[in-house]
Amino acid sequence: MNKLFFSGVLLTIICSVQMSSFAQSLPRLRRNMNYAQARTMLIQRGWRPVVNSEQVNNRVPDSTIDYLIKKGYTEIVDCSGTGLGLCLFQFRNAKGQNLFVTTIDNQSRQESKIYGWRIE
Repeated sequence: MNKLFFSGVLLTIICSVQMSSFAQSLPRLRRNMNYAQARTMLIQRGWRPVVNSEQVNNRVPDSTIDYLIKKGYTEIVDCSGTGLGLCLFQFRNAKGQNLFVTTIDNQSRQESKIYGWRIE
């Protein structure tokens, strides 16, 4: 009986840890993945976009950041104006972890693609 009780408790703990981990785990992100697709997957896993009110409220018309905000990507942190034209986006999970996603191909004629990501 002790073994059966212990097994039941252990199974309950494992299931609850897996369910809570699932909500906060990263989806299978890949380099060159479409950002819109990755964003949807992140939100479904419990990651919330961190609205950057400074960028949203102080937009420069016809800029890359303005274009991305108009697409609904209010989690934009910043974009570089040179080189690959990288843009940085921020998400946060319920545990307070921050996920930063870097994209390329952010111009209006192309779909943004993931270049990299990190959790802090």
